[in-house]
Amino acid sequence: MAEADALAMLMIARRDLQAAQAMLDSAAFHEAVWGFQLQQTLEKALKAWLYFLDECPPFTHDLVALLKLLERAGVDISGYRELARFTDFAVQIRYDEQPDLQGLDRSVWNVKAEALVLAVEALLPPASARDH
Repeated sequence: MAEADALAMLMIARRDLQAAQAMLDSAAFHEAVWGFQLQQTLEKALKAWLYFLDECPPFTHDLVALLKLLERAGVDISGYRELARFTDFAVQIRYDEQPDLQGLDRSVWNVKAEALVLAVEALLPPASARDH
């Protein structure tokens, strides 16, 4: 069951990442909209990782909390700590009518989000093992 949940979260993370990657044009997409899509990518990828560890992720948008759960489960999260900055895009920035722009380099952060998704996908057993 945990593997099915992890796969579902990864599919959603990929979908959200695709949306974020399509929002590179800051004139067409406000940073808050792009940041929310990236936050959703990160949240789903981290929750998938927890499912792979047979942990049930909480209902939260808090990337810091999800990273702490992974760390408690023995995962080295040092390469992912900086992603926690996107927590504010889930609610605080998303619901602010005039959020302060952070001037984030979307290309760079999209690549970092994709690296997380790829790291979690690497936890998947080979397709032949999943089919049995």
